[in-house]
Amino acid sequence: MQIIRSAEKKKIIEQLESQFGIAKLPYLLLRFGREKIRAFSGSLSSQELSILDKNLRIESAGLYFAKQQNDGLRPSLDALHFLKEQITKNILEINDEQANAWFKGYDLLIESDNNFKILENRGDFIGCGKSTGEKITNFMPKERRVKS
Repeated sequence: MQIIRSAEKKKIIEQLESQFGIAKLPYLLLRFGREKIRAFSGSLSSQELSILDKNLRIESAGLYFAKQQNDGLRPSLDALHFLKEQITKNILEINDEQANAWFKGYDLLIESDNNFKILENRGDFIGCGKSTGEKITNFMPKERRVKS
């Protein structure tokens, strides 16, 4: 576990703002591995978390927030829900048929600019996918997919 310091957190917020319009993160950000970022809002300070990690080896803390990828940040489904009031960019409205395919784990054949897209159906955010220009790649975890 690595606590993300303020300079790196500022870069993450800048990236989230340019990608999705998210300007504030009132959470302590933690990095697990190279790519996984978790948001922690508990009562422990960063120093207390560091001490716990040193003595007990914390495997995870907080909520899985995003995955850092070469071409941007991909927020988790849970992050979309607790930041929904701030998200204003790269939202792609999809119909019910496309939403059903998404929940089953299928990519969506939708042409769009090459960016991460937050998928919205009937006013609800249902996931984040990566547009290749010709399709939206599905990152829905298998345990969250609807069985056919």
